[in-house]
Amino acid sequence: MRPFRLATIVAMGWLAASHANAGDGKGFRLTIDGVSVGINPGDTLEVTMKDGRKVPVELQRSETVTFTGGKFSFDHDGKFTVAKTDLGDGVQQYALMTPIGTGIIVQVYKGLNPSSYTDVVLQQMVQESINGGAKISKRATQRTLPSGTVLKGVKAETTTDDDVMEYEIVATGRPEGGVLVATFLNKENIPKEGGILDKLWSTLKVDF
Repeated sequence: MRPFRLATIVAMGWLAASHANAGDGKGFRLTIDGVSVGINPGDTLEVTMKDGRKVPVELQRSETVTFTGGKFSFDHDGKFTVAKTDLGDGVQQYALMTPIGTGIIVQVYKGLNPSSYTDVVLQQMVQESINGGAKISKRATQRTLPSGTVLKGVKAETTTDDDVMEYEIVATGRPEGGVLVATFLNKENIPKEGGILDKLWSTLKVDF
């Protein structure tokens, strides 16, 4: 399996966004009848049309967005985005990460069932912490989606003097392909962002 990559693709996603926004500093371009203006979520603008009419426009961010990756979909808060990268060897990776470090990773495999890779992915995710002296505890787990699909894998905690990180890696699939889902968050952030993961598990659909 290709090396697990997270920080790189998230950084690349933000870099691409910054280049796209270069010019007027706005996050989006709105085009009405050939007239284009820059706009950010929450902005209200008055756009002068070609015939001189002034048209008020407003851009609001949706509270909840459904992200679809072909073989899976899930809902997330509209203020976050999902970055995609091709890991090669038939593996597509999708990542959502919040500013304080809560993350969702979905890997879609073609021609391979990832169900036996959950421990490998966990090891790749926690290796740096373990090398730094963190203690780890883990146990087998499974998730039953609303559709009845069962994803099996491992749950773990890494503990240092400063914090406790929680990880969950589960997968399902067949010989022709499958989906692996990994989540992680700092335990002290559960009151703030635990709902992000709750929303994932309550809305996740997997086509395997």
